[in-house]
Parts: sequence; structure tokens; C-alpha cells
Amino acid sequence: MPGTILVSVLEFMDLPFSSSTPIRASMGKIEYQISDKGSFSFPIASLRDDLIFKIHDSEGNELSRAGVYIRMILEKGVWEDTFPLGEGYLHLRLQVVLSDEERDRIRMMRQSALKKKQEGLLNSSKRGAESERNMTIRNAGLPFRASDECSIFSRIITKAIPST
Repeated sequence: MPGTILVSVLEFMDLPFSSSTPIRASMGKIEYQISDKGSFSFPIASLRDDLIFKIHDSEGNELSRAGVYIRMILEKGVWEDTFPLGEGYLHLRLQVVLSDEERDRIRMMRQSALKKKQEGLLNSSKRGAESERNMTIRNAGLPFRASDECSIFSRIITKAIPST
């Protein structure tokens, strides 16, 4: 999966923040301990990973946890918001960063998918027209005419509904 998520901590709001209650940010196997405003980044390894923020007490026990879905960050591109954590909030800016090579690779993947979709639509419309043509040819070879169909249908109905 291409790209990196840049996390900028803009503000701590009403958090029990001290050296004895660290805040940790993790995604996948990478974890950072937040001690002040600043920025750090996570490489995107999987869309299944979430960006998790945790507050721990001095003994290492988890007091609170908040998570952000990676897919939401990818959809927004840049997302600045306050995120609840325990009794306070973290003011964060989350941003997807791509190299030129990664952008080109994603663009090519999108174009390829679009081309396959268009080809699939063309093939299905050709198949639909072909089956209509075959249906017409098959109907032309039937041993009775359309007026015969009507008379057979009317006989079936008359037999099904008794006259009074």
C-alpha cells in the first residue's frame, strides 16, 4: 500500500498529560510516545490498520483509547479535527503524503480499472444485442405464426375458465 500518514499534534485539550501519564500513538507495529506538540509519520502498510491513541497510567495500564480508521484519512486526504481521548481532546491534523511515483502508480491503477469497467460494459451490451439477434432468428424458424400463438392462447384460456 503506497503512502504515509503524517500526524501533527496541534494541541492537548483537558488531557491528564504529564510524564507519568504518557499518550501513545500507534499504527500497525509502529508506536510513538507523544510528549509535546509535533509531527510524526506512519507508513501505510494495510487498510485494516487503524491509527490508535492511548493514555496509560504510570504503571503502563491503559486508561483510555481512541481510534481513527485509515480509510477515512485516505478519503479526506487532509483532516484537521479534535478527537476525544479520555476526559479531554487531541487537536490533530492527519494527512496522506504520497511521492510522485506513488501518485503515478495510483493514477495508472485507476485508469486500468476504469478501462476494464468500460470494456465490461461494452461486452455486456454486445452480448445483449447478440442474444436479441439469436432470439429473432430462432423465432423465425418456429412452425407456427404469431396469429397461431394467439389462437392457441385463447384455447388454453377457454379450457381453463368454464363457460357458465
